[in-house]
Amino acid sequence: MRWPGGKSRVIPDLLPLLPKADCLVEPFVGGASVFLNTEYRRYILGDINPDLINLYRQIMRWPDAVIDAARPLFKVYGDKDGYKWIRDDFNARARDYRYPHADCGGSPDAGLVLRAAQFLYLNRHGYNGVVRYNRQGGYNVPFGKHKTPPYFPEEQIRLFSEKANDTKAIFVCCDFQNTIKIMIGSDVAIYCDPPYLPTSETANFTQYHSAPFGEKEHRQLAVTLLAANRLYGAPIVLSNSDTPATREIYRDFNFQEISVNRSVSANAATRGAACEVIGVLKSPLTSPLAVWFGVDLAKGAEVF
Repeated sequence: MRWPGGKSRVIPDLLPLLPKADCLVEPFVGGASVFLNTEYRRYILGDINPDLINLYRQIMRWPDAVIDAARPLFKVYGDKDGYKWIRDDFNARARDYRYPHADCGGSPDAGLVLRAAQFLYLNRHGYNGVVRYNRQGGYNVPFGKHKTPPYFPEEQIRLFSEKANDTKAIFVCCDFQNTIKIMIGSDVAIYCDPPYLPTSETANFTQYHSAPFGEKEHRQLAVTLLAANRLYGAPIVLSNSDTPATREIYRDFNFQEISVNRSVSANAATRGAACEVIGVLKSPLTSPLAVWFGVDLAKGAEVF
């Protein structure tokens, strides 16, 4: 996936700062670069975008079905008119479609698989990797200009499915508060990559789904993370833009500055080198009490 704020370019800076733990919780999984480049035994991966989570669930359970549904889209609908047709069909189907809490059937659901394939196609063919919805929830990213046709990521789909199954990854579609509550304990680490606080008024784009994520939501996130750290001992790592607001809201974190070359943005002025920070909040010295929320240990994790 091409994803705004994707972490593939900062993995060398990020990996040494991620704590050792049995399980990594990511409330903002986005393009899943951290998941694919780390070696935790278990993962809880959340995002508020149901199209993204559906794609990951379908790839995990039915990689062949997703590949078979997506490959023709890449081959046949490679131009602007084809893109518009797929986008219109994607939005039309959404009005009459409801995602299940979990896809637990014994065979692929054709509607879920098609939705996943179309979302993958739109992401790869849309303008500069932007993911954007209007207030009605309609996907409204225009067609991108490509020097060469976007390649079909069959190998990456299979590798993603293999790792998700090997680690029994759990994909949840909910907000950060509910994702963090799913599992909190002494052997759990949290990595947060929320929508970035704007570095300027012209860079103020933080809406990767129909729900905005601004300063108010960042303050709520900071409170939630501090509670998880102080009450249950969860070490936390956080990425964001290097702004006065970031340092004030997350002032309990220890920051490391990094420079990142950004290639995914709606605004050409915001692409290129950017200053970011990685914040670290280590486990407190006191022994935490392991607490699990939304989980029946006898039955396994409940998927939202």
